[in-house]
Amino acid sequence: MKQAENKILFKILFGSLIFISCAADDLYPQLTSALNNNVADATFNHISSVVDTELEYFENQFDINETTFFLTNEHDTCPNITLSFSSDSSYIDSICIDYGEQGMDWKNRTKKGKILVSQNGRRNQIGTITKVEFINFTIDEYSITGTQIIKRSKVEINSGNWIGTDHVQVIEAEIKNTNKADDFVWNSDRIRQGNIENGEFVVCIEGTMDGVNSDGFEYTITTRTPLKYSLYCPRIVSGILNIYDDSEINPQEIDYGDGTCDSKATVSVDNNHFEISLW
Repeated sequence: MKQAENKILFKILFGSLIFISCAADDLYPQLTSALNNNVADATFNHISSVVDTELEYFENQFDINETTFFLTNEHDTCPNITLSFSSDSSYIDSICIDYGEQGMDWKNRTKKGKILVSQNGRRNQIGTITKVEFINFTIDEYSITGTQIIKRSKVEINSGNWIGTDHVQVIEAEIKNTNKADDFVWNSDRIRQGNIENGEFVVCIEGTMDGVNSDGFEYTITTRTPLKYSLYCPRIVSGILNIYDDSEINPQEIDYGDGTCDSKATVSVDNNHFEISLW
């Protein structure tokens, strides 16, 4: 009789453990798409900073008699940069930024390989299309392939600074963690608008993203409130995204905060909230 009672008690406890385990799984959703998107956004924000910085630097002082540079300045650390010019020598039509196989540091990121930039006009000219591609390119532990297309749609002067609005697309970017087997695909179609707020340059971005996350699930991301980058912060400081993921029944919301430069964001599903670290 005692043995039968023990078996019944075991079944009850085992059933309770299964119930608790399932409940815990419900409370902790898959955050893969949110984490992948965080890496992609940080990656292409950094790439955009490189492209804009170097184009501005050279377009302000280029000499058509010089085509190769080993640049040492406050913008980036010693990449080997090669320029070519349009047929009428009125603008730089391509730049190759080569960080070599050993890699070079800037803004707390280590880059290796090459960034190739081509364009059909000066960067601040309305209608100019800037194309960005990569050869054996990595940032820190991530390798990046794909194409970024930037079209300058508006230019204005604010507080003495040239401020631009761009239509930015990232097409079939594949981002791989070189330390793991993880890789994911990321596309985006967004508007990126610069502005001056309280004397500081900021960039607001809104639009859509989609792809396949590193767990193999398709996802779509829409902007609820624009993402905001600050010139002096390497991460998103505010903005809210909604994620629709094949692995989850309910959409997730990512809230990047109130404008403070930190490494935290909050992912919410229903009434549950989870803190993630920004890359």
